[in-house]
Amino acid sequence: MNNMRTWSADVLYGLAIAAVATALFIHTFSDRYEFNPLIESVSTVFFPRIILGGIIACSLGLMIKGLQNSSEGDRLPSVNLTRAVLVLGASAATAAGLWYVGYFYVMPVGIFLTGWALGYPNKLILAATAIVATIVVWVALGHFAAVTFPTEFRLELPVSNK
Repeated sequence: MNNMRTWSADVLYGLAIAAVATALFIHTFSDRYEFNPLIESVSTVFFPRIILGGIIACSLGLMIKGLQNSSEGDRLPSVNLTRAVLVLGASAATAAGLWYVGYFYVMPVGIFLTGWALGYPNKLILAATAIVATIVVWVALGHFAAVTFPTEFRLELPVSNK
């Protein structure tokens, strides 16, 4: 008999997410991100650290849930490769578009496309969620945290000033 315990998909996914988030969290303490409290009120990595800390906590919860519900017969679920490529493409296009087109034009489209790629069936609710989420993030970070967002069209390529 095989006495090895198999890990559930929750444990493996939680472990992978925790590893990436922890590496990024540690990277935020690099000397690259200098902070002068006399000039700036908040470090540029303050909010990413909060978000990464939340991701680490959620991934730990996912691993705990997976360990509690783990059984000998657990197998990793299959991944729809087309859906994964669509989500990655929508995310990459949104990230690139933020700089060149602006937050208000790109973010609702990016949220909608990501939800659509993930298979959410109700397009009306998806569109409303995309618009509301864009406004909520802008208000929360733009007004309360004083984070600036690219909000205008910048369709010209950046030019080096050498």
